[in-house]
Amino acid sequence: MRLRPRTMITPPPISARRPVFVLLAVSLACNVAALLMPFMRIRVGLSSDPYSLINSVKMMWSNGLYVLAALVIGFSVLFPFAKLAILAWVAAGRELDPRRHSWLAVVERLGKWSMLDVFLVCLILTLTSGQVMVGAKPLIGIPIFVTAILLSMIAGELLTPNADPGETGAHLRPPVRAGFFLALDALALAGTLGFSFLRISDWVLVNHDYSIATVVPTLWKQGSILSSFMVSLFLILAPLGAWVAYARWWWCRRANRPAPRSHAHARLMRRWSMLDVFGLALAVFLVEGDYLMKTEVRWGALFLVALLAMQKAFQTALDRAMTRS
Repeated sequence: MRLRPRTMITPPPISARRPVFVLLAVSLACNVAALLMPFMRIRVGLSSDPYSLINSVKMMWSNGLYVLAALVIGFSVLFPFAKLAILAWVAAGRELDPRRHSWLAVVERLGKWSMLDVFLVCLILTLTSGQVMVGAKPLIGIPIFVTAILLSMIAGELLTPNADPGETGAHLRPPVRAGFFLALDALALAGTLGFSFLRISDWVLVNHDYSIATVVPTLWKQGSILSSFMVSLFLILAPLGAWVAYARWWWCRRANRPAPRSHAHARLMRRWSMLDVFGLALAVFLVEGDYLMKTEVRWGALFLVALLAMQKAFQTALDRAMTRS
């Protein structure tokens, strides 16, 4: 859907946008390097194989998983370069015209999906932790690729206009149903983070249940500090931050009190929340991970789906309340 800005916005002068071009250049170099370097080494029994973006695509394609291979190619291989080109085009413009604004909104909304393969690696590292028959070790490709994606996302944030379109009509009290969505969102978020979403059911392995909350200490204990940090930031702190910002907005507006930029903060946290990306990575692993270990889906996976659906409904209800005339 094409987004149309309400006003023409002049971006910062070229001198102030130099950090953006630096971020884009470093991100480009990291993206190229990530294609050539392995993300981790997987051990099954006595055999050990490197796992990289290209290898993962070949593995999916050779096993007939054409849709999943296309997803990885699209989001983790091709899209990062397309996003860098679009961001450079936007940064080079004299003004943020409707066309540039639309493309900027699209790449910012899709940018986080480049982390699909990274969360797939996090899942494999978690499930192989403490096992004898299988194992995994993170390699240099992970921090390089994560750096590339984060730098491009930061560059996009620096180019995103500060004006918050959600403040239009924000002086009006939101409907009571917005609070209902807020409560449901809190329950779904707590369930998603706390309930087990996956369990190892392979008789030759040590069986464990895993939730998003328990993934963090598991990765930390395994020595994968970067993966532990990413799960904490993108799957726990960002969703919680978005909910708190929405709750603050709703409470202040119901009490006829000012809530400066609370909606903008919520939108920012939502852009950095990656529960939906993690959900797709979980689906990919359940389809292609049988060669590594047998797993079964737990009720937490259903809470994850419910959370994403309620977040969308809640977002729509709040945006309508804030923009109504």
